[in-house]
Amino acid sequence: MDLYEKVEKFVVDAFTKAEKPTDVLHAKRTAYWIKELKPDADESLLIAGVAHDIERAFYGDWKKGSSDPEALRKHQDLSAAEAEKFLRNENAPENLIDKVKHLIAHHEEGGDEDQNILCDADCLAFFEEKVLRRVKKYKEQGMAKEEIKKSLDYYFSRIISGKAKQIAKKWYDEAVKKAEKE
Repeated sequence: MDLYEKVEKFVVDAFTKAEKPTDVLHAKRTAYWIKELKPDADESLLIAGVAHDIERAFYGDWKKGSSDPEALRKHQDLSAAEAEKFLRNENAPENLIDKVKHLIAHHEEGGDEDQNILCDADCLAFFEEKVLRRVKKYKEQGMAKEEIKKSLDYYFSRIISGKAKQIAKKWYDEAVKKAEKE
């Protein structure tokens, strides 16, 4: 079994044990979108993609969709630390561990080319898989249309590349329409 497969199994097992099946799908779809955005992505980028939210399997969803910079920093750092622990236990090369940590530690805002790819893939997986459920949940909680739209705008604004924005646009538009319905 290659290292990526071991990491994916670790992620799937951790989220399954934590009873978070949507996080399993999100992790796998993030890796899928990395391959779509960067077909020659290396193993470290794919590992970062599948493991970028792993802390949620161990610490729960304590940030609950928050865009607070401190919460995002903590989320990224905890996920990077959990990925590092697993990779060290697998005797992964130090340079791979460092790159995976570097990528996960900035998956919410991007930065360098591969961090941007990871950020965009994370956003695409979110829009593809979670955004319509999120709108439904917000509406059930009585959130105003304007606030829902503001939240959707925030997530859409995180997308960096034009290619990823073009892909996400259909899901964004559908979510905005759903939010505007009474």
